[in-house]
This record gives sequence, structure tokens and C-alpha cells, in this order.
Amino acid sequence: MKQILIIILLLLIIPYSSAKTADSRNFPVNADSMFMLSLSALNGLNFTIEEMQSSSGYILFKTPSGASYLLMVSSYSDNLSNVKIIKESSNAALAEIQDIVYNAISNEINNIPKRAL
Repeated sequence: MKQILIIILLLLIIPYSSAKTADSRNFPVNADSMFMLSLSALNGLNFTIEEMQSSSGYILFKTPSGASYLLMVSSYSDNLSNVKIIKESSNAALAEIQDIVYNAISNEINNIPKRAL
């Protein structure tokens, strides 16, 4: 009986936990490189960089539609960094911009030249 209750509970919890959008994403790059890769990705998407500060790791950018967003880069370890995107205004679309920017950053990471062995 206890196992059945646990299974039912899991079936109720899993759909709601996976429906959330990812507020941030980890990348296997150090924070300094991640900041530069983020700038490159935003530039490639034709977003306007309004303000940036590499020491604190933030970039304030605006989409062609006029919505403003804040991208923050933080370091977890030597080769792992986190990127988080926050919307500035309440009527701006967040999930779509996050997906677009995260995919552009992933493409930039894949374009980093690998050192030959």
C-alpha cells in the first residue's frame, strides 16, 4: 500500500516539476570566457548591448522589439559557469528569449577551436 501511494505521489509531482522553465543554465567554460561568449552570442543575434560590466559579470541588453533583459554570468568552478537571464519589464517574453540566447551560447561554445593533440 505504501508503494502505491509513493507511485501516485510521484506521478502527480513529476509533470509539474518538469513544466518549469530553466531560469539559468550551466556551461562547461570558465566565467571569463563565458562572459565573452555571451557577448558574442548577443551580438550575433543583433541584440543591442546597453550596458556591461565584466567584473561583476552582467550584461544589460535589448531585443529588436524593445524588451530589456539582464544576463548574469557566475562561476561555479574553474571550468563551470552559470548564465542566468532575467527580464526587466513584466510584459516581456522570458522563456523564448532564454531559449534563443542559451542556444546561441551553445553554438558559440561549439565553435571554439579545439587544440590538436
